[in-house]
Amino acid sequence: MNTTLDATRSGLTSVRPRVEYSPAEREFALLLKRRLDDLLQGKRSRLDILRKYPREPGRIGVIPTPDGFPLHHLGPDTLEELTWKALRFIQAEDDGGPIAQTADDQGGILEVQTFPTRYPHIVIERVDYFRRDENSEPDSITWSLHRVQNPRARGYGLLDATNLLFELVRLVR
Repeated sequence: MNTTLDATRSGLTSVRPRVEYSPAEREFALLLKRRLDDLLQGKRSRLDILRKYPREPGRIGVIPTPDGFPLHHLGPDTLEELTWKALRFIQAEDDGGPIAQTADDQGGILEVQTFPTRYPHIVIERVDYFRRDENSEPDSITWSLHRVQNPRARGYGLLDATNLLFELVRLVR
């Protein structure tokens, strides 16, 4: 049995240099991992993970952070990159379900689309918000992770832990 690392493969078996995180990046990546772990373990049922504002480049919203968290030491590009790595870690494919629309009290439109993940009881929900009279580009786009079944259902905890073990390396890359 060959137990050596294979530098020609990616992810799990490749040798890679240490990621050069700043202290703030390290702290955010760890917080993001903990929030994902909580979702996978059933300790939380929803995680609003990213919000983009297409008309305001450079403005994003990320997971809630504790008081005193050094978000000001992180640029939006870094926050977005780390968050997209987390979404890609969970995501199964690019094709989503049908787009559903609802109108809000001010005449704006919410479009909601659900995407599958690697985990049968977790979905990605994309919500595009269009203000009234502005039809071409959304005001904001929010990506959230949702549990869609009882988090205590038998077997899924072990399945999540196993999948997490095999896929965790992709998040840290």
